[in-house]
Amino acid sequence: MNKDSNNLNSDYIDITKNRSPYKWLVSILILTGITVYVAIFWARLAKLLPPPYNQWTFIYEPLIGPWWINNFFLDLPEYTRLEILWYILCFISSMVIPIISLLLQGRKLTDFGLGMLNRLGIRLTSIAIIISIPFGLWIQLESPYPHRLTTMYVLSLFNKIPEHFLILGILVALMLPHRRLPNPAYMAPIEGSRGKKILRWLGIAQPMTIDSDNRALAWFGLNWTSLFAIVVSGLVFYMLHLGRANHVEVALSLPGGMLVAYITFRTHSIWHAIPAHWTLNLVPMAILHYYKF
Repeated sequence: MNKDSNNLNSDYIDITKNRSPYKWLVSILILTGITVYVAIFWARLAKLLPPPYNQWTFIYEPLIGPWWINNFFLDLPEYTRLEILWYILCFISSMVIPIISLLLQGRKLTDFGLGMLNRLGIRLTSIAIIISIPFGLWIQLESPYPHRLTTMYVLSLFNKIPEHFLILGILVALMLPHRRLPNPAYMAPIEGSRGKKILRWLGIAQPMTIDSDNRALAWFGLNWTSLFAIVVSGLVFYMLHLGRANHVEVALSLPGGMLVAYITFRTHSIWHAIPAHWTLNLVPMAILHYYKF
């Protein structure tokens, strides 16, 4: 074992270790529940089913839509009012309800992704923002429908916060044995060759530790349990995008979802991945708008 692993944060070890069959079973049950919850609310996956099996996805529209349309934002078009309703429902279902549930259980919200910014997170966010711009351009150029920098579109970006909280913060945390995110990741000393120093600066090229169960995963600061949490979070993130007309956006949502889940796991916070997600949407669109695409 490398000597620079001796100072590994004990909380980080404790939270990703202890993978008993019972805890795996509980993780699977929690994953099933959250997946069903997300599928019912967003309903994109179900809408892909042939009729009449997709009819339940429109239940909330006749129940809430007319009441909302007849009572609020009367000076706005009907479609805009329904869009605002959608954002409100997303915020309530993905953030308000989970926060109330966690507080009633006496849990700390910081253990589910609402932690503070930290040094590793800022570094990873900077790289993620740079990477997101060309992929965002690809998504925009392949889009079958025009995107415009409207007030409603900017408002929709704030919907990423509850989305990240539920799928990246809560889901990843609940897939771990102690049902919470570990403290911000331990990072080995930045030493060695120039390439190794750069990788260590980004929190990778990490040594094996007593928590490691695979050398390749340890290099990324992971083990099999944390990898499982990141993969299933990415799959649920991918599920949210199913049914969209832009096939490039749907395809990239899986690796993109796993990347932001990884950042959340390593940094103990959802706030580092959100700017990268916003950049993916805003910067490429602004570039194309400026050049009159």
